[in-house]
Amino acid sequence: MGPATVSRRDRLTTSARVALTVTFVLALGVTALSSISYFSVRQRLNVDLDRALLRETEAFATAMGSAAERDPAFDLRAAARTYLETRSAAASVSRPVLLLRLPTGRVISNSDVLLEQASANRGALDTTSAVRAYVDFMYGSEMYRAAVVPIKGATGTNIGVFEAALPLGPSRELTSQLLRILAVASTLVVLLGALLSAMAARTSLAPLRHVAGTAGRITQARLAERIAYDGPADEVGSLVDAVNDMLDRLEAAFREQRRFLADASHELRTPLAIVSGHIEIVTREDLSPAERADELALVADEVARMGRLVDDMLALARLEVEAARPFQLLEVETLLQEAAGRGRVLGERRYRVESEPALWIYGEPDQLMQTLLNLINNAVPHTPEGSEITLSATGTRETVTISIADEGRGIRPEDLERVFDRFFRASGPRGVGGGSGLGLAIVRRLVEMHGGRVEAANRPEGGAVFTITLARAPKPTD
Repeated sequence: MGPATVSRRDRLTTSARVALTVTFVLALGVTALSSISYFSVRQRLNVDLDRALLRETEAFATAMGSAAERDPAFDLRAAARTYLETRSAAASVSRPVLLLRLPTGRVISNSDVLLEQASANRGALDTTSAVRAYVDFMYGSEMYRAAVVPIKGATGTNIGVFEAALPLGPSRELTSQLLRILAVASTLVVLLGALLSAMAARTSLAPLRHVAGTAGRITQARLAERIAYDGPADEVGSLVDAVNDMLDRLEAAFREQRRFLADASHELRTPLAIVSGHIEIVTREDLSPAERADELALVADEVARMGRLVDDMLALARLEVEAARPFQLLEVETLLQEAAGRGRVLGERRYRVESEPALWIYGEPDQLMQTLLNLINNAVPHTPEGSEITLSATGTRETVTISIADEGRGIRPEDLERVFDRFFRASGPRGVGGGSGLGLAIVRRLVEMHGGRVEAANRPEGGAVFTITLARAPKPTD
């Protein structure tokens, strides 16, 4: 049963399901409104009918009862005949049938319709037991509703029973006509609503079909295509914006991937060529043992450099997809002191730490330590032995700025904007070295993962300075 239901549902388009839902809700609403209207009108007609009958009986009972109380010799029969002659029912079907039944059994009426003969009406017209009441009965093929009231004489006994009756046929025909009108109107409203909802759903969801068509045309070779939408900023507009933003990110990711692969291929091609060339030299028979040892040493160096390059590439690739690690509260001065201590094994340099007190940040300790060590490792090859590397930190109300400054040869101004690019090596004296060209790219990625930014500049007195800006954290309470 489940799979069959799912199959039937899947055969309906989204616009069809929306239209069916709207039509179903509309049908329920129209049905409820029509039912309320029908029963309200029928109730109103019944109330109006009872009020009309009550007015007739009360008017007669008041007139006859007052006269009987004033005159013990009051002739109810004569008075009733005179009263009823003025209320002839023959002139209009909307006028009630009025009749008076005397204790003798004689009936005086304003109509030729003999309602007193209806079996269900006889008990109501019994002068000895009659009470004020409404009664429904069938006479011939017509249903009647009557109001009955006893007429009291001077002694308080019943001297007659008066009845006012109206046929229910006209009111029932009116309610039947109303029901037919409501049924036809409801059907037309539901059909019109179904048509309009189908058109509205199709029109509203048309951009989604355009989205699907555009998404189906997009491939790795056609990532530049975007979804054109000039509609309102509604749910569909938000979806289109989200899809276009996703395509922007995908295009940027694929472009970065292609650039990374191209750069990696280029970077690996040189050491592979060197290794291949020296291996050919090693195989020569006229090579002396010392020369062969030198060639093998060069091969080993290139292999080691390729190993470092591959390690850095893998590290950067992992950072691109690595989930965020939990941050913790860190004191900046302690972090800098530890980085300076570890940096001493990277080269014979003097390390100085300058930090304002009570500077705290949120971060992942290992990643921030790797960031600082990468910057120190970048400074060591470009500074003379015994020179100073300064790790400093200052703070504002909202940020903490960490700087790593050296006394080296600085960076060419035209290279400052590119030093964080993958595989970029500055030309000139600063570019001398055997690095992979990924250390500063890793620094930038780690800083971005902490919601900060990193910049490179030259010191006025000489040397380079790298500045990391992070959000400041409140000092922990004891």
